[in-house]
Amino acid sequence: MKSGTLISHVILITLFTVLFSACNGRKEQESGKQESGMGEPGKLHQQQFIKKLETVNPGLKDPSGIVQLIKLTGAGFIPDLVNDSGMDSYYMEDSSRAAINLGVYTVDLVYLLTYDQDEKADLFLEKARLIAERIGAGHLYDHGMYKRYRSAGVPSDTLIKYFSKSAESLEHEFREIELLRISTLFATGEFIEKLHFTTSLLFHADKEDLDHYWTIMILVFQQEKALDNLILLLEQIRGDEEGERFMAMMKDLKQLYTELNSSNEMAGINTHNITDNQVFIDLVDHLRRVRNFIIQTE
Repeated sequence: MKSGTLISHVILITLFTVLFSACNGRKEQESGKQESGMGEPGKLHQQQFIKKLETVNPGLKDPSGIVQLIKLTGAGFIPDLVNDSGMDSYYMEDSSRAAINLGVYTVDLVYLLTYDQDEKADLFLEKARLIAERIGAGHLYDHGMYKRYRSAGVPSDTLIKYFSKSAESLEHEFREIELLRISTLFATGEFIEKLHFTTSLLFHADKEDLDHYWTIMILVFQQEKALDNLILLLEQIRGDEEGERFMAMMKDLKQLYTELNSSNEMAGINTHNITDNQVFIDLVDHLRRVRNFIIQTE
């Protein structure tokens, strides 16, 4: 793999990981202070919220981890997997739409870079930067800096230090609750996009290669708990009557997961027959509707 691509991975993996880490570390230092804004009845306290948020995406690994796992199956590059709508202006109309689509774009960027689609990755990074500016994170997606670092072969630890400082600066740009809201929506976009990649891959796989897809299939099955936590957090951050349709879609996705993971459906399932399972087909179709709802441009 090209050294520039590896550096690109470091950039993209680090972006919001260090953002969350910087946020969490600062709050732990202030654990003796009163937790603000999330102490209302039925709401998680700040530290509880952060711990739940940390459980959502690791199950599907970080973007580089899951994309590398996909590549190890022998799967070729599938252009249709990425969000190529090109409608950045619509995503920038409000911070919620920007944050959730930035999660989608970040996974897409890592996918493009892993398959050496550098020209398209440059375009996607520029789109991500424009969206990130809507939530005050444009400096974390500095396109010019990224290109200079990639061409110069700057060591990964230098990039990590750079983005750590960026994350510390970003923390001061948001109110505490708003930062958690943006982090949750970013995590939602990231989670849905990675689930979209892994489930779609099972349908794109060549029949003779399906034995290589066991790990992907098991990872998909294991996401029910992460989805539970994500739904809980989304309920915490949304206002009254906000996002009703999206939440209903997420809960329907959860119901399909419960059905898929039942003993009746799991009996005898394998990589060769998973795409014939009607519940799995329904789950993937519904997941596509959820993703389309996120990336819609009107």
